Amino acid sequence: MTFSKINFLFLGLLLSFATFTSCGDDDDNPVIPITLGSNVTVTNTFQSTAFTSGAELAIEDLFQVPAGSLAASTTVSAAVEFPAYLLNLYDINIDENNISFEVVAQADDPNYGTLFRVLEADTYDRYYLTFDDAQDVTGFTSSNSSVNLRIDSDKVLVIEIGEDYDFKPGQSFTITLN
Repeated sequence: MTFSKINFLFLGLLLSFATFTSCGDDDDNPVIPITLGSNVTVTNTFQSTAFTSGAELAIEDLFQVPAGSLAASTTVSAAVEFPAYLLNLYDINIDENNISFEVVAQADDPNYGTLFRVLEADTYDRYYLTFDDAQDVTGFTSSNSSVNLRIDSDKVLVIEIGEDYDFKPGQSFTITLN
């Protein structure tokens, strides 16, 4: 065998080896951001220059009810985790890859009917999702440009609804996690 034939044979073996080893396990073991069966608690705060003088307040303070009384806890499953959360305001659904909110309050709702509007600048409605165990959320996309996800830690995700959100019955959005 000549030197060039050996080089071509070696190069062919090297390329074959590289091709097969580069097909690693990345697709075989995709990262799942939220673990089904995880325990999660949701709490809510509101911040607005018009209503709270710019301070972030627990929603219980605004409704003048005992601290923590509007928090809710559940286990992440295939069902809607928080139906009619916050005195029948939102259905909140969490799965392995998404967090979805839908306004279920009606236009004449005694708690929210007079509050439906497009949110003004410097207004933030925040939903803190606190998990008992670490989750693997590293990023997101939002179906609504007025809704953001803040990743405070591997156990705390914050849905932040802000300026220009059209707060009205039937409004919904989804945060897709990665």
